[in-house]
Amino acid sequence: MKQVKDIMTRDLTAVSESNSLKEVVAILAHYRFSGVPVVDDEQRLTGFISEKDLISSAVPGQFRASDDFFPRDFASLASQMSQAGESQVRDFMTREAVYITEDEDISYLAELMLSKGLKTVPVVREKKLVGVVGRAELCRALMTEGE
Repeated sequence: MKQVKDIMTRDLTAVSESNSLKEVVAILAHYRFSGVPVVDDEQRLTGFISEKDLISSAVPGQFRASDDFFPRDFASLASQMSQAGESQVRDFMTREAVYITEDEDISYLAELMLSKGLKTVPVVREKKLVGVVGRAELCRALMTEGE
């Protein structure tokens, strides 16, 4: 069975807690990511910020608990997101980020991603970010297992 290190992307694209949400949006759009790890100056993982966190920054708390969010007034949502853009990552990131170590088996990764509904999981070694693994990499690995 393959390990996470065999399939992870060794891309260390990450943000700090002091980055603005607008900066995060630019990174997500440029790289076509659904979220990015949040790290400190020593590259230690401190959290994760996702598209869902960014949308939550712009709307009142009533939508945060729902995965089935569908705004009825997109102009209002855009205005709220524009105002929230100057906020810092630290105010909206997920602090208890789910992560995995590079030596874990991909079957455990699959279970983790499915049970938590994750699209991207940071990979750490000694608490420092060494990469990320997404659903596409996992699917590719599972479909070619045994080849």
